[in-house]
Parts: sequence; C-alpha cells; structure tokens
Amino acid sequence: MRRLILAFFGYVALCIGLTAISQVFTPAWATRTTPSDVAIVLGSGSTPEGDLTPDSSVRVEAAVALLEAGLLSHIHTTGIGPNVNRPVGHEMALHAIALGVPETQVTWEGMSRSTLENALFSRPALDPFERVLVVTEPFHALRGAASLAWAGKPAEFCASEDYFFGTRRWLTMLVREVGAWGLNIPRAAVYAGAQAIGYETSLPRAILH
Repeated sequence: MRRLILAFFGYVALCIGLTAISQVFTPAWATRTTPSDVAIVLGSGSTPEGDLTPDSSVRVEAAVALLEAGLLSHIHTTGIGPNVNRPVGHEMALHAIALGVPETQVTWEGMSRSTLENALFSRPALDPFERVLVVTEPFHALRGAASLAWAGKPAEFCASEDYFFGTRRWLTMLVREVGAWGLNIPRAAVYAGAQAIGYETSLPRAILH
C-alpha cells in the first residue's frame, strides 16, 4: 500500500512539474524568429451559441500575427466546442479569415473534444514534411506539443498570451492542466497500445476525451 501511495504522489508531482515547465519555459509568440510551415491553433472552447471565447480568439490572433510576419505558410484550427453546429475549429478559421488571412491559407477540423483528439484528427490535414508550431496558452503548450508527437507529428510550441502568477485565473488553469496531464498520459498509452496491435478502432471514443 505504501508503494502505491508513493507512486500516486510521484505521478501527481510529475504532472505538476510538466505543467510548471510548460508555464515557465514556453516562449511568447512575439519572440519567435524561426519560421514554421503551419500553426496548429488548439481550440479553447466557445459559448453555447458558438461564439469564440477570448482564449480561442487570442490564440488565432497570435497565429495570424506570425503569418503576417512571414513566419508561417498557413494556419490550422481544431476543436468542436459545445455547439456542434458551429464547431470552434470552424469559428476560429473564420476569425483568421476575418483578420485578413486568405481562405487558401486556412484549414480546420471540428470533431475533436480533447487535446489528444486535436492532434489525432488534425494529422490528415498536415503534410508529412511540414514544420509544425502549436499555438496556445503557456500552461497548455507542452501538452499540446506532446500530443502532436504522440500522434506522429512532432511540433514546436509558443504561447499566445501570458498569464501572471498569483492570479485566480492562473491557479484555476494550473489545477485543470495538472489533471489533464494525469488523465492524458494513461489514455495516450492505452490508445497507442491498442493501435500497435490494430485494435484502436475497437476502443470507445471516450478513451481520448
């Protein structure tokens, strides 16, 4: 029993550490000088009516700024959100277009309900040789890039905006992200194991949520 307790707390410490590393070491989008081919902008939800949340909007705006600076060739947005008739991936793509990005430089998917699914469902839209950049909040960036690597598409990452230590919002996001790491690691392992033996389609879709 003691070993199980120690293993549990060790796992929690790992998830806290990964979240802290992501928050502290994710570079801001404005500091990037290295070009990438595509930015994968991870959805941060929408309202029940389908309107983008501020987080989703800011992520798109950071990617658009990188494209305008000549550091991207195109933008890919991803996520479903609570309104299945207005997927957040589609709304984010429309936001990018409204900001002046040509439609030919924007792709999207609107079925994914988690970061793991963001990565998995975005893969068909990506060229195998493209250099990928994940754009999201700093606390989420490492998990986003890890999910892309798990899906077979290694990526760099940058932060769409900063959160300041000590704010209530930052603490809420920290707790949520630690929990997400804790759930995603075993889920990804189960899916990868099933995929290795050709049984991934037999798993319930909830395994990746």
